Amino acid sequence: MTLSTVGSTTHYRISYDTSLSSADGLQRAQALMNVCEADYQIMSDWFGGIALPYPLPIEVNIVPGGYAGAGWGPPISLRPGNGSGLDVVRYLLVAEVVEMLMLAQNKGWFASDGSNEGSAGEGLSRVLSAEFLRRTGLGFNEPGFDTARFWLNSNRLDYVNTIDEHDHAPDEKSGCATLFINYLSYQLGYDIKRIIAAAAPTLTGVYRNLTGRNDDPFPAFKAQLDAHFPRTNPDGSVHDWTLPGPNPDNPYPLDFYEGAVPMSIRIYWRMNPGRNVVNLNWGALSADSVVAVSASEYVTGGQKLADNSAQRFVGAASITVDNVTPHGPPFDPNHGVTFVVTVGWGSPLNICTDVSLIQNQPQQVIYIGSQTESGSLATRDLAMDGASADGTSGDPRTSSLGPVTWHTATVSSDGELTEQSSSSAPAVRTEIEAH
Repeated sequence: MTLSTVGSTTHYRISYDTSLSSADGLQRAQALMNVCEADYQIMSDWFGGIALPYPLPIEVNIVPGGYAGAGWGPPISLRPGNGSGLDVVRYLLVAEVVEMLMLAQNKGWFASDGSNEGSAGEGLSRVLSAEFLRRTGLGFNEPGFDTARFWLNSNRLDYVNTIDEHDHAPDEKSGCATLFINYLSYQLGYDIKRIIAAAAPTLTGVYRNLTGRNDDPFPAFKAQLDAHFPRTNPDGSVHDWTLPGPNPDNPYPLDFYEGAVPMSIRIYWRMNPGRNVVNLNWGALSADSVVAVSASEYVTGGQKLADNSAQRFVGAASITVDNVTPHGPPFDPNHGVTFVVTVGWGSPLNICTDVSLIQNQPQQVIYIGSQTESGSLATRDLAMDGASADGTSGDPRTSSLGPVTWHTATVSSDGELTEQSSSSAPAVRTEIEAH
């Protein structure tokens, strides 16, 4: 094999085997030079800007062979196959470089001994390569690279709790990983950057890092696929599945009404005049959730709506909602949201609140100005260490703000109310607690 170098970029030195035709060798190498750095920035953003674990530029060689494959040591060897388009070359390069970034991240996607990406990392590599095609408008997957069918057409064993660190072949283990990562993203709604950052030695660990939950995700994951893509036909014969759709590795979302966002809960309260601090414990929420809350008066004893809701109305009282603060692990063991409802009336009113989960996390986080905290426990108006909000000593729970009513409710993940209570307490300047 004789290699000819076309040139170097910040991250790559690109060469081709001179036995290839001009179209398959020189021209593809030149075309790759023009797009490889923009493609790298997509991957770098996914992994939070970490550096590759090897000296730059990394050797990238386009070599002969049938359609299609790649590997890395480094160098990275790309075997797109004669006549394949630039999209295949870019896809293969992404598939290999993201594995290098998993190694650099060193939080669980790569095998603990550093030998290879294992079944979970192989699944992530295939998901990211397909995601790259989707985001750049090149398609949804390359033909022949899907692995979901290997797991669907097997005994469907649990490779979510048990990861094979030394198996990175296209088989049922990596197929299970590919499906599960797509399940986290396209069924449960987690952005791929958050999934990558939630790295753990097992896919169950990734799920728990994302959600803050301690349950086993495999039974629900498998049951949903079993329901939609049963292993056996009604006549008892075994079904041989290839998933329909543009990406045969990604059937999601399925049963979109089950556990998907957006979703809402409506709760009826009897609230006192003034400031009412409300806490809703709801397993569907996390500390990173995007939540909206609305409030109004409602009619008691009247005809109910079809969903058993009492009719809401606009009365003379001013009802406002503010300080909407989702909570959950790792800062609070309880999933939910705390907010304030202020009732501008001289006597208690019947109040309806709608709490809506809009997204599991924001699609983007932006700081305007310096990336500093908006305040700290030492400087904020928290009345800590026995000091009142105005800096004088004394009981911080006494002030001129008037009485505050505390309301709490607990619902299950599917919205069933299990507990509701209220109590009154002297006013405080803040209702922030050390969760």
